[in-house]
Amino acid sequence: MIRTFPFLLTGLLLFYACNQHQGQSSIDWVFVEGGSFEQGKNQIIVSPKGDTIRGFTSPNRLVELDDFYISKTEITVKQFREFCEHTGRKMPDPPVESAHGIRVYYQWIDENPMLATWHEAHDFAVWAGGRLPTEAEWEYAAKGGKKSQGYLYSGSNNQLEVGWVGENSDSTFHAVGLLKPNEPGLCDMTGNVSEWVSDWYNPAKDSLVSLKNPQGPPDGVFRISEGLRWFYNTRGEDGKPLPYGIHMPETRYQSQPETRNEGFGFEIAKNI
Repeated sequence: MIRTFPFLLTGLLLFYACNQHQGQSSIDWVFVEGGSFEQGKNQIIVSPKGDTIRGFTSPNRLVELDDFYISKTEITVKQFREFCEHTGRKMPDPPVESAHGIRVYYQWIDENPMLATWHEAHDFAVWAGGRLPTEAEWEYAAKGGKKSQGYLYSGSNNQLEVGWVGENSDSTFHAVGLLKPNEPGLCDMTGNVSEWVSDWYNPAKDSLVSLKNPQGPPDGVFRISEGLRWFYNTRGEDGKPLPYGIHMPETRYQSQPETRNEGFGFEIAKNI
């Protein structure tokens, strides 16, 4: 018994390790080297309808971030189903209505982004050994981090190269990872579905947030999502590309955390 005990202990430890964070092995993590960057650089965005939208971007401030990892793509239906199977929770029903109240009756397709509520996204991230990215981390990664080449969008100055948007989406979102990645190798951070981040939306308290690894306001009613969606156009009524389009990484959107429709998915992050 004395001789076999170490082997039994090793076996138990391996069994325990293999049964923790079952989704971790299925995540394709991308390393993002930390640094300083100007968050919310472009504070005036011209929408496809020609309006000037103020206050629709992340706060304009210089922030400093530590190194972190972020998933290469939006979390898929297949990955989320594995999470449900391993945790004994019911796979949610797909949305019946679109964000515009139109009956759509979506069906789950493995390769598509999971259309999740904020709470589901958070629970998946914890199970997978990570967390939701902060707004600052998401924007920094979308802009290329230290590898940034200064593009307006995530990996290009042409939204159609890197994202499913109004002009190329055929009126729906698409499977993850089909278009050109950005500089660190991240996909779909422009268009497709908007991605939940960890931060509360509460502009009145943005000034209280630390400039080192900012976590967002301490409370709020809405949660923030980033990246906007497949149904926003990139050109004005004259057909010309907008000088500053609504799909820029600075753009934030706020929603009730219980929201589920064809516009919301998520990526996940983790500390080094």
